Amino acid sequence: MEGWIPVIIIVLLILLNGLFVAAEFAIIGVPRTTIELRAITGEASAIRVQAILRDPIQQDRYIATAQLGITLASLGLGMYGEHVLAQWFAGWLEELNASSWIAVHTLASVLAITILTYFHIVLGEMVPKSLALIYAEGTTLWMARPMRWIQFATYPLVATLNGLGTAILRIIGIERRFTSNHYHTAEELQLIVEESEEGGALNPEAGQMLRELLEFREQTAEEVMVPRVHITGIPMGASPEELSTIIRSTPHTRYPVFDGTLDQIVGLIHIKEILRLLVANHSLHQKNLQVLSFVPETASVDTVLTAMRRAHTHMVVVIDEYGGTSGIVSIEDLCEEVVGEIEEEPGASLAAFVDTQGGLHVPGLWRLDEVGKRLGINFSHKEVDTLGGLVLHLLGREPIVGDTLTYQGIRIMVTALEGRGVKWCVLTLCPDKEKENQLEQQS
Repeated sequence: MEGWIPVIIIVLLILLNGLFVAAEFAIIGVPRTTIELRAITGEASAIRVQAILRDPIQQDRYIATAQLGITLASLGLGMYGEHVLAQWFAGWLEELNASSWIAVHTLASVLAITILTYFHIVLGEMVPKSLALIYAEGTTLWMARPMRWIQFATYPLVATLNGLGTAILRIIGIERRFTSNHYHTAEELQLIVEESEEGGALNPEAGQMLRELLEFREQTAEEVMVPRVHITGIPMGASPEELSTIIRSTPHTRYPVFDGTLDQIVGLIHIKEILRLLVANHSLHQKNLQVLSFVPETASVDTVLTAMRRAHTHMVVVIDEYGGTSGIVSIEDLCEEVVGEIEEEPGASLAAFVDTQGGLHVPGLWRLDEVGKRLGINFSHKEVDTLGGLVLHLLGREPIVGDTLTYQGIRIMVTALEGRGVKWCVLTLCPDKEKENQLEQQS
């Protein structure tokens, strides 16, 4: 039994080293949000870890304690383990009638250091580190109480070493700073979403919605508005017959009301108010209107939302640089930028836009980036934002039904017009583009 005591001590030193390594890496990699959630439930170990994560000084001392433990365990393993193993190997080599005492002890020391280094790196460093990163939450919670006791026992030494480290940094002109949290930029959050999606923590729909939400604030009123040519407005003083015709032909929840032309929008009327006018057989007057706000084309979506809140309305008018009406933005338009197209009629889903020949029927109002997402390619143009605008730009003239053109490997055919604008197109991949996509999918 006595012969096994040194082996047990060596194994314990390796395990001790591994525990401190696990404690260090786990506290760095533990998800703060999950700890916060568990702390809310009153879990004692989670509350202790929460206090460490919230206080940068405590976190620094925790890591310093772990590093001190690693250092002491490694030194003990080297000093004790090398001596014990070297004696064992020397005895075995002497039994083999090795040539000289110096050669025996030199070879024994080399063997002892090699074996100890191997076990120290693999079992005392690499394996604990990997386990701690994989099971960071469980490791941190399990080590919270033991590390608290060790911190208390080694506090004077850790404080002294931390003080010396800070002093050396100041001497070389570096001020030590403590930060409690790392705040992620929008770009970093997008990478986190992509990694979570690839790892299976998020489904593709949720990932897409989060990406849209992160890009939401970068958009302008011009990018999200319904353009002027597609505005359904109601003229001031409209008779009950005119009101009935408008809401039957183009059913909406809210309508802008104009005086003369769409450049003179004077307010907003809700469908409920229109129905009351129809029941009473009254014409439309100023007293029936809600107040509208006006924003420039360059206004951010934050500005648009602020304008809606201040006016207590769900619609704003977008004006161009000359003061004319450029378009309107409703709360539904803003929601669609995050959750996707919201159809007012049942059954009008994206799947209904695909014909039997594989072509995609797309409204001319669709933005090019949305078309690209639907086709799984990068589809954009620096001059225009919508598919209809792209057709007009490439043709250089008023479009007609049947016009066909190709852009970035996509064949675009105009199938319906609305006024002078493109209402519907059919998109198909050119043969070369189809082969390219197939190769990408196979790879």
